[in-house]
Amino acid sequence: MSLEHHQIQASFDKAAKQYEQHAVLQKEALVRLIERLGDDYLGDQQKAAPEQILDLGCGTGWAVPELLQLFPQAQIIAADFAPSMVNAVPKHPQVETRITDAHAIDVHAQNCDLVFSNLMIQWCDEATVLQEIKRALKPGGLMHLTTMGEHTLHELKLAWQQIDDQPHVNEFVPAAKIADLTMQLGFADVIADSEFITMTYGNVIDMMRDLKNIGAHNVDNNRTKGLTSPKVIKQLTKNFEEFRTEDGLYPATYELVYLRAKKPGEDKGLPVKIKS
Repeated sequence: MSLEHHQIQASFDKAAKQYEQHAVLQKEALVRLIERLGDDYLGDQQKAAPEQILDLGCGTGWAVPELLQLFPQAQIIAADFAPSMVNAVPKHPQVETRITDAHAIDVHAQNCDLVFSNLMIQWCDEATVLQEIKRALKPGGLMHLTTMGEHTLHELKLAWQQIDDQPHVNEFVPAAKIADLTMQLGFADVIADSEFITMTYGNVIDMMRDLKNIGAHNVDNNRTKGLTSPKVIKQLTKNFEEFRTEDGLYPATYELVYLRAKKPGEDKGLPVKIKS
């Protein structure tokens, strides 16, 4: 996927004010990722509780209270490249906010026990960010993240393909490919799997507006730029008919990919202490 990095940053920076009311998918993905994170540590009582956590692509800081509840002794760096997102992170004595690019994370090498990232890496060059995550992790440190899979928004993609051959929907990396990439970069104990989440809308315009309001609209630099005409919206809606639900709603299906991996080396942290 060929993305305009500055456009992505501007989109998320602009989306901060309305982000929380529209980002239903991000909230659901966060709940599921936190649950997997807890299961990972609870399932192995020999695993050390993370003392230093990096929430990479923290957005407005939704994960912060969840991570502190799970790991009450942890120090958290909440990092994002959109200043307005970082400024919205709740203040807490154990939380440090940082404006930084995931392609060059502003943390010292081997600084973090856990890197946590919810629906961020799909907007990046995955190889570069994974290398940066590995650099930031201590030996034995864990990475838990979610990203979008290749089948994301397939209904919208197919509806657009009947109109022209321009890229209107972002292309995402297959789960197997990102797992292979993670292993090639030297991570161990790599686990990748995915599931589908479908959201529904009253019309196609609401769907596209929702994507824009969370900063997740098409940012491929080969896209057709400019407003979509009423004529095209009408045709797009017609093409979407085959996907409508029994109650007449328009579905947007997301493939949510989970990626968990470990930086090789000895884990010398504290015994695990997790709040239930």
